[in-house]
Amino acid sequence: MVIRYRGISMKLQEERLFKISIDEIRETLKKQYNVDLTGIEPYLDGNYIVFSLIIDDPLKNNEKKASENSTILENKPKIRKRKRRRNRIRTRNWKVIAQIKNTDGLVANIYEPMVTALEGKAIPKEEQRKIIRQIMVKNRNTPSEESIEYYLNNTLEYIAQKIKTGGESNERASQ
Repeated sequence: MVIRYRGISMKLQEERLFKISIDEIRETLKKQYNVDLTGIEPYLDGNYIVFSLIIDDPLKNNEKKASENSTILENKPKIRKRKRRRNRIRTRNWKVIAQIKNTDGLVANIYEPMVTALEGKAIPKEEQRKIIRQIMVKNRNTPSEESIEYYLNNTLEYIAQKIKTGGESNERASQ
């Protein structure tokens, strides 16, 4: 233990520093767990000092020592890969007014609030994106840029098809 005194604006402060060498920690672990950690570099993982080594199954190799089986690993802790959750858009209470086959060849539902917000208005593409995003957020969604683009393109394709065919559309029967 090291005690230092600091003089800060006419006051003395006592500061205590506690230092433990890594070799001392290695010796303690060696005595406690009978593991030789020489040559293995520790790393910080949150609030812990980690010594990482691989030990073979002791039932298979009783004659080998842990020091012979230990290897130096990277100093980075392993990060578990998170399973990606599918981001489904909530469409509850949105009336499906049509189903179309979009340019990607997918069958897409066309929803009434999006069509009514965009139909018959000359709005720049960026404003259309904002409108679609607002509609989705209003229904408690957190849409990604890809999903906003998907719904916007499908709605615009539907409106274009509707104009092309003179107002007729392939509307679905109400459920």
